Amino acid sequence: MTVKIEREGWLQMFRQMRRPNGFLQSFFTIKPGGIYNGKKVAIDIQRFGEDVALVVKQGTGPRLNDADIFTTKEFEPPAYGEAVPFDVNDLLDRMAGTDPYTAAYQDYAGALLAYFMNGFGLIDDKIVRGVELQASQILQTGTLDLTDESGDTLYTLDFAPKATHFPTAGTAWDQAGSTKLADLESLAEVIRADGKLNPDLLIMGSAAMREFLKDEGVRNALDNRRMELGEIDPRMVDSGATLYGRIWIGAYAFQIWTYPDTYTDPQSGTPTKYVSDGNVIMLSSRTRLDRTSARVPLPLGPDPRVASLLPGRVSSREAGIDVTPNVYCTPNGKQIMGELESRTLLIPVQIDGFGTLDTGL
Repeated sequence: MTVKIEREGWLQMFRQMRRPNGFLQSFFTIKPGGIYNGKKVAIDIQRFGEDVALVVKQGTGPRLNDADIFTTKEFEPPAYGEAVPFDVNDLLDRMAGTDPYTAAYQDYAGALLAYFMNGFGLIDDKIVRGVELQASQILQTGTLDLTDESGDTLYTLDFAPKATHFPTAGTAWDQAGSTKLADLESLAEVIRADGKLNPDLLIMGSAAMREFLKDEGVRNALDNRRMELGEIDPRMVDSGATLYGRIWIGAYAFQIWTYPDTYTDPQSGTPTKYVSDGNVIMLSSRTRLDRTSARVPLPLGPDPRVASLLPGRVSSREAGIDVTPNVYCTPNGKQIMGELESRTLLIPVQIDGFGTLDTGL
């Protein structure tokens, strides 16, 4: 008797995912001493005004100045920790993307390695998004309020920004009589006066951009013919943001960006934009914004029995985030845990060098 075995077709696996781009955190860069050992990082800050020299009465000598006034600020970073557990009995089941016929002959070690490579990529993306949320909060509020999955605040930090750097438009931008260009020029003057630099970047929420482009005065001022792409900072390439164009507002020349990227809100489960729809972030390409990381202690290194499962390179290192990978297993080797930890903090050292306009939308 002949038994006929029918084979089924098997389509290539589909994986839907979007890698984080990190546009907002790209403005925060690592400076010397930014990656360190210990709990806290400190920085000395000096701020001087724009005083002028005054005339003195001849023969009385010069006026005295103190050039050594400074303040020291300390910061302790938040902790991020994500893990992927694995039970070796799961190797008896078919892995995603492997058809039943191949799975029957797949090497266990190869399947385990593939699982952890995928797992480390997923949790690394989560850490990058966590740091992007820091940048989002800092640039739009000047504070941090980081919560757990239940919505309980686990980490807060107030960088003490001036309220004048986070104004609300006197007339909402979707109302007749709104003064969009004047609103932005007013904020630019505040940043110039307090931060001692000229702002040149606008990052608009989608609603703010929509109303901005409706304004006749804006349309007259906007000059898309001056899209000098060669001058764009390389860190903004493939950043998930879109350069719309350039515009002069008063004495200030701005690049206009939009940034539609989202993250999944851990409490509601809904997509949430990093830049609120009605907000306009304003800063300078020269604003001092720091990225810092306290190294996670792991003096013994990973478990040598499963060290081969560690990724050769973790993508968040490319994003400028210092992460520590670890992998270990139970004594009987049946359960394995892969972890990524990071203690990264973004610091707006030049707190007066940026601001956000709430357009009332």
